[in-house]
Amino acid sequence: MLKSLSALLLVFSAAPAFSFDLQTLDAAAVKETPAAIAAPAAPKAASGHVWMTVRNNPGFKEAEANDWSARIEARVRETFKDSYSVSLRADMDSSWGSIRKTGSYYNLTGSGVYLNMGGSNGSYFINGTVTENGKTIPVGVNVSRRFDDFSFNVFGSGLNLYTDRNSVNGNYDTDRFSKKAVAAVTSLLLAVQVEKGQPKPEEKSVRAQERVWLTIRPGFGWNTVEANDPFSRIEVGLRKIFDREYDAEIETDNNHVFGRVSGFFTRRYELRAGRTDLRMEEWAGSWRLTGRVEAQGAPNGEQAVNLEMRDRFGDGSFYIWESAINLNIDRNGVSGTVDTSVYPKEVVGAITALVMAYQQDNLPQQPK
Repeated sequence: MLKSLSALLLVFSAAPAFSFDLQTLDAAAVKETPAAIAAPAAPKAASGHVWMTVRNNPGFKEAEANDWSARIEARVRETFKDSYSVSLRADMDSSWGSIRKTGSYYNLTGSGVYLNMGGSNGSYFINGTVTENGKTIPVGVNVSRRFDDFSFNVFGSGLNLYTDRNSVNGNYDTDRFSKKAVAAVTSLLLAVQVEKGQPKPEEKSVRAQERVWLTIRPGFGWNTVEANDPFSRIEVGLRKIFDREYDAEIETDNNHVFGRVSGFFTRRYELRAGRTDLRMEEWAGSWRLTGRVEAQGAPNGEQAVNLEMRDRFGDGSFYIWESAINLNIDRNGVSGTVDTSVYPKEVVGAITALVMAYQQDNLPQQPK
């Protein structure tokens, strides 16, 4: 009996202590709960970076800017006084346009691009719209002169760029701006550089070379696809007759030949036209152009060809960079310079025919 009473007294004496501990723990937990809930961080604006290399060619009155890592390009060439041809690239999308200057105003129009640039004393304002992938983006940016006629600061509407004679670098808000819009704005600034640039005495000799700028487009009538440059007088037409086989018509100056382009092997195309036998073949990720091309004025009437052609982005665009021939190639055109004393224009026509056949067989075709 005495043991039972002692046990009961021990239980009752311990109960208040346990009750006090539970109440203390519960109050502390309630007090700390609001502080434990962290507010979500505000989302940061998506940012794209641009570092474009600029190349000016005053002798041909043209300029080019490209960032191969970001896949943004812009090329501008003066075709007539106050008139410029424009080539733009953004990722897999290539487009053409033109710039017209009236007084101090520049107007850029093209596929999905409509921009105006006006101002004076080195300060301009660019406004308009750029459409890409079905989305129309309004553009409104200020351009202010920094040091000379080739350097500007571009800011506003999600874009911040610094330009000079050799580069265009900066960033843009990818939610408010697009790569195509960056290329379009850059092309207007390149037009100013072309206009202000004057060839140095040592650069005037470049006029001994031939400038080519062929536009590739769907064919009309006989042709499936065709390319031409009325200034350098080069025309190429392909007509599909079977899978991976085309009739070819190549005209350079007064030389007119017919032939056939065949691509029976997966990574090899061959052009045969008269005495021309030229192959375009891939070896370990690099393309080679080998063979001969019939050419008026060449020794024995034909020109030997052994050129490396580098793949640029894996989408049918290439470049050839040799001492006597520099070409940029994409699905919309072939442009560059050629020393015709080394490589006659017939070589450019033959290369264009091979590239167009490859593009027809390996790229999704754009709607007509």
